[in-house]
Amino acid sequence: MARLFIGIKLPPGYQDRVRPLTQEMDKTLHTRVNWTRPGNWHLTLKFLGDTEAARIPSVIDTLASIERPAFTMQAGGAGAFPNPGQPRVIWLGLDRGAEQCEDLAAAVNDVLASVDIPREKKRFRPHLTLGRIRKPGKEDWQTVLDRAARETWPAFTVDRFTLWQSELKPTGAVHTAIAQFNLK
Repeated sequence: MARLFIGIKLPPGYQDRVRPLTQEMDKTLHTRVNWTRPGNWHLTLKFLGDTEAARIPSVIDTLASIERPAFTMQAGGAGAFPNPGQPRVIWLGLDRGAEQCEDLAAAVNDVLASVDIPREKKRFRPHLTLGRIRKPGKEDWQTVLDRAARETWPAFTVDRFTLWQSELKPTGAVHTAIAQFNLK
């Protein structure tokens, strides 16, 4: 079994800036946050979870049938799931590219349904996860979110999406690209 997800890799300019941002935010917190590690930062389009190795070729073939244009994406704004009062996930939103990400995620859902991979039940909300909170403490989360929202992120072209394998290790997840799919 391989733990799989489909996502958009973020460019080096994003990867290099995530650690300084999360370290700065972490200085004001008493709560332990598992921050995203540089190199692993991505936008998830669909999480497949544990998938039998024999199914991977059909997943790749099916994803290869998706035809969508390349688009511009840019992070901006910040928020928390399920809400800023009791956050479990701290994230950045998108100033540009949200609609295209939603369309691409819908296409991924549609084609994978044809190979018996269930559709997502929840509405897709494009976001870039900064960190996961295991046990929220009494923090001023709005200040943390405001700090994240002040960061200015460059626009970049999304010209592909990736099928990733994610291995959970004691030091954190290790993501390995299995296949990439170009956007036209």
